[in-house]
Amino acid sequence: MNRQVRIAVRGAVSEALVARLTDGEFVVDGDGDVDCVVATLDALNDRTEPTADDRDRIGGRRPGRTPVVALSPEASAQAAALDAGADRCVTLTERSATDARNVAAAVRHVVDPTDYDRLVHESLDALADFFFLFDTEMRLLVWNDAVREVTGYSDAELAEMNPLDLISEEDVVEVATAIQRAIGEGRATEEGDILTKDGERIPYEFTGTALTDADGDILGVSGIGRDVSERYRRERTLERQAESLETLNRINEVIRNVNQDLVRAQTREDVERAVVDRLAAESGYRFAWVGEYEAGCDRVVPRTWAGECDTPFETDDDERQTAEDAAATVAVHEGSMQVTHPSATDTVEPLGGHEVAAVAAVPLVYRGVTYGVLCVYADRSDAFDGTERAVFRELGETIAYAIGAAERRRALVADTVVELELVVDEVDGIPQAATTVDAAVSFRGAVPESGESLSQFYRIDGDIDGVVEAVPDGTDLSVVRTDDDGGVVRVTGDGSFSSLFADYGGTISRVHVEDGGFRLVAVFPQRTDVRSVLDAVRERLPSAKLVARRERERSDGVESAAALTDRQLTVLTTAYHLGFFDSPRANTGGEVAEELGISTPTFHEHIRIAERKLVEAFLTADDTGDERPR
Repeated sequence: MNRQVRIAVRGAVSEALVARLTDGEFVVDGDGDVDCVVATLDALNDRTEPTADDRDRIGGRRPGRTPVVALSPEASAQAAALDAGADRCVTLTERSATDARNVAAAVRHVVDPTDYDRLVHESLDALADFFFLFDTEMRLLVWNDAVREVTGYSDAELAEMNPLDLISEEDVVEVATAIQRAIGEGRATEEGDILTKDGERIPYEFTGTALTDADGDILGVSGIGRDVSERYRRERTLERQAESLETLNRINEVIRNVNQDLVRAQTREDVERAVVDRLAAESGYRFAWVGEYEAGCDRVVPRTWAGECDTPFETDDDERQTAEDAAATVAVHEGSMQVTHPSATDTVEPLGGHEVAAVAAVPLVYRGVTYGVLCVYADRSDAFDGTERAVFRELGETIAYAIGAAERRRALVADTVVELELVVDEVDGIPQAATTVDAAVSFRGAVPESGESLSQFYRIDGDIDGVVEAVPDGTDLSVVRTDDDGGVVRVTGDGSFSSLFADYGGTISRVHVEDGGFRLVAVFPQRTDVRSVLDAVRERLPSAKLVARRERERSDGVESAAALTDRQLTVLTTAYHLGFFDSPRANTGGEVAEELGISTPTFHEHIRIAERKLVEAFLTADDTGDERPR
């Protein structure tokens, strides 16, 4: 040290020790500013409550504080000296020369710390984690800059605080218990929220270790605190992902079960019953019902229900209109899924008072045709969010498809059908193309194709090549048979009337082009909503008019076709229109197979099975009391 150090002596320090100290670089000054205080333990203990500066020591001194070197007659008193505010403590040997050297070294250390001590101090302050040291009386003795910067408290404020003052009220007991565990067991770890001066809560993980003297007596606890906010965020993200995956797996299982039920369902009633029973049986849902829209009262009327309900809905009260009723009606009008969250004051009548947190109204729509609404009740407020909402939208379309298929099957075997006769003053498609070349056109039938499209067959009498050239661009058309008078064309796609009527369970029986327009007759199941069919037709061709509506007994012999699969019916009908059954054959089995995009062996297999089914249906008709098809 290249300068004189001014020291102040407090307490009963021997004159011999003082004399040796002042024989060189140290100057004793009782007044004014000094660089260091040398005091006996008694002098320190006679002071009033330790100041913030007395407790602020960490291998060096902070600005504005005078360091203290304590003199102790016994080594066992060092802890008390440090606790009283000393930065260093020298144990006296009663040999003045030795004591003077030890005191001088201690003064040099606290006045001008070594590079090593400064490195330790700066390293602790560079930590992003908390570093702390407090004594057994819960007085903070040491802390690094991170404590001050995160909590917002100054060094002076921290010096007056109990370490538990920095912990949120909810976590104080757990952290205090961990401190006692560290004192008793030597080490402890606990998590708790830091409460900053501004009231912000920050999650931290604290690890504390007990400090002891040479005799094993506890001096205090030191340790670190680490901000675990990012870890908490990652854990919450993982938890949400796990919950989402669990929900997705559960929903997928529900959907698989529902789909299996739908495959086995034969009627619309079977479809609806299978859906509501399956959903109501799942733990995540309380109740489910399927309703049908009634335009007259602009409401959705329940048809089938299952779950926590003992009695049917009261559907005859026009005054009753709950939020769930309204959501179901909106779902029909807008064609989109609606989710409501009943409040605590709402009464959800179908559940008889059971608590409901969310209700979904899913429109049952397929290819633009609405078959009703599925309403599902859940006791989870987050039900029908995210993935679950998307899955239920798809489920609504699947249910609508199943209902439509069931209605079409029912139409094939129903004894009574509804026959609609329409006149259209304008033409499109093949009829329009035929009029441009003055050819006659007649509709021969339609069969399902792969996916959602239909194949239609038209007989053209006249310039068939001219008709092909006149059809609109983009029409998937092929000439499948020709003769001297014209031929047969096959049109594939879902933009035709056949496709539109099929969505409502109907089929075209006759088409006749006349005077720049055409007249067609279509057959539908008895319960078909004729108004919806007409709206769909007029949306495409506004001039379409309904000229006749008839209910009649089925007499077209299509009962036999009910035994055929869609693929068998397609193969059989295509073969018929391509002249496979003519003599001589207009097209061979290989040519028909090529038109269908299948192999020749596959074609012959379908034909043999279809022929066997039709022959069996014809020959056994008398045995069942039914009239043979003609």
